[in-house]
Amino acid sequence: MIVTLTTDFGLRDGYVAAMKGRMLAVAPGVRLVDVTHEIPAQDVMAAGFVLRQAAPYFPEGTVHLAVVDPGVGTSRRSVAAEIRLGEARHVFVGPDNGLLPLLLGDAEPEAIAVLDRPEAWATDAPSATFHGRDIFGPVAAALAAGARLGDVGTEAADLTTLHWPLPRRDEEGIDGMVIHIDRFGNCVTNIRRADVEAFAGGRVFKCYVGSAVIQRHVETYGLSAPGDPLTLFGSTGFFEVAVNGGNAAQLLSVERGASVNLLFDSSPAAKPSFPAPSLVEGTA
Repeated sequence: MIVTLTTDFGLRDGYVAAMKGRMLAVAPGVRLVDVTHEIPAQDVMAAGFVLRQAAPYFPEGTVHLAVVDPGVGTSRRSVAAEIRLGEARHVFVGPDNGLLPLLLGDAEPEAIAVLDRPEAWATDAPSATFHGRDIFGPVAAALAAGARLGDVGTEAADLTTLHWPLPRRDEEGIDGMVIHIDRFGNCVTNIRRADVEAFAGGRVFKCYVGSAVIQRHVETYGLSAPGDPLTLFGSTGFFEVAVNGGNAAQLLSVERGASVNLLFDSSPAAKPSFPAPSLVEGTA
């Protein structure tokens, strides 16, 4: 019985502990794995990106609890959904605010339930501001302990959707954007390996981002000189801007949402070397 937890609660308050306490009361044997509690406050897109980095590596039947919930206490639905990532079935529990569809890509949930059965909650009178403790946590624990979606809610047809912004292509190159900056300052874009490989056709490219023009594309950080800006494909399979031993976001004045432009040379040159595909590429 595994439940992962992804929230924007932080760790300075008692919110995470209270939620875990309620879950352990429901299922004392459940294994609780923290993905992160440091999602920027109310940032649903960031939660979707971070969770999809981790979720595919958990075993069949894992329940993923994701509580980044700016609409808590409003008419937004509480949901659970069965989603297949690769060959493994996972269950996701959280608010119906677009977070779960960010994990799906072009796939569809195998089943969806609206959590409308108070007998599955921890209380008949849940707090209007803490559904993680009173609804989502207890339901996630029950599902990990063997409950079915039909035990905790009513079948639903769809989820509220959010979509990742897609890169654009023209005859000269690819225009994308930074969708995530990790703790090392690596700037992860929405440009996939396949986007670049399909366009390259044996041509090299320049990457325009922030205050820099980068022409060094490598397989891993250490293949560039210390302090040098570089580009590569990270472990998630997305094109990244980085600095060997440094913080690209700070050095290049890049923030999330910044434009990233790949301009390809008009004449063929030595084909860039692209590393092998990431295990999670295509699961987003």
